[in-house]
Amino acid sequence: MPGDPASLSALGASATRASRELAAACEASGTAYASLKDVWGTSTSVRVRKEGRRALDALTVGGRHTEAVGAALQSYAVELSALQARARAVLDEASAAGITVEAGRARLAWGVTGEADAATTRGRADTVAKVQAELDAVAAQHRRRRDRFLAEVAASTTELEALARSLRVS
Repeated sequence: MPGDPASLSALGASATRASRELAAACEASGTAYASLKDVWGTSTSVRVRKEGRRALDALTVGGRHTEAVGAALQSYAVELSALQARARAVLDEASAAGITVEAGRARLAWGVTGEADAATTRGRADTVAKVQAELDAVAAQHRRRRDRFLAEVAASTTELEALARSLRVS
């Protein structure tokens, strides 16, 4: 199961921290822009304050996206960690039953594994099938969760790109 939950969690914490810092910067900047009205009353001041407010609104939206992506990273890190633990448990169970797993495929280990007996052979085949089904279930769950996470990040990226385009001065 590919992925590094600890790194994802650390990145999520960094994104959440950045979102808090953006919120604090927006608040401080909003106060500064509002105070311009008192000391600079020209039409240029009005234009600067409007553009400043627009930029601060964009930063606020960006901060919300950063917070959402941080939460998604944290959530995916927890899910990935649980899936990796589940996959390890299945692999340990397989190994104890004399089953090897290579490239996501379960099979009986080579060599003599016991007496040549039809019932035992069927039992081993059933165990291999059970292990394979569990591995397939974990892999499918991983794909679904990864795809959901990537869709969240892609949606946020698309929205932030649109926001950046709207801020560009023509």
